[in-house]
Amino acid sequence: MGLTIGPATWHPAYADFPLDKALGAQTGSGFLICKAGGIGWIVSPYSTEVSRCWYCRDDAVTTASALGCTGWFVPTCSQLINPGYICRSFWGPSPCFSSYNYWAYDCSGAIDGYYINFGAGPSPFGNKNALSCVRAFRCVTY
Repeated sequence: MGLTIGPATWHPAYADFPLDKALGAQTGSGFLICKAGGIGWIVSPYSTEVSRCWYCRDDAVTTASALGCTGWFVPTCSQLINPGYICRSFWGPSPCFSSYNYWAYDCSGAIDGYYINFGAGPSPFGNKNALSCVRAFRCVTY
């Protein structure tokens, strides 16, 4: 049975998920940033981060998918805050994230999309045409 996280349903069996690894450990496809309630959150490596406008944010999924794993998605604003921003210290070795804005999947309106500023903390929204960072996540059950 699948698990609904974000905009799609992810299935529980992924061979590279390290059940015995600590937070911040590198998996075969990214970094384990949170394990809670039977869900493991994995962020793609810094090398897969893209700088795009809100309309092209799914390019982060394309770059992460090139690692050979499926189930990547751009997190919603609430997911980007927790576990994303809250667990940013587990995103891998330096540089593990940019100190700029990260687009979330959500839309705020016709002109604005949601983003989180990783330098200053959560921010409400920004113009969809502006370039910001995007990093893909995936979830697995354990």
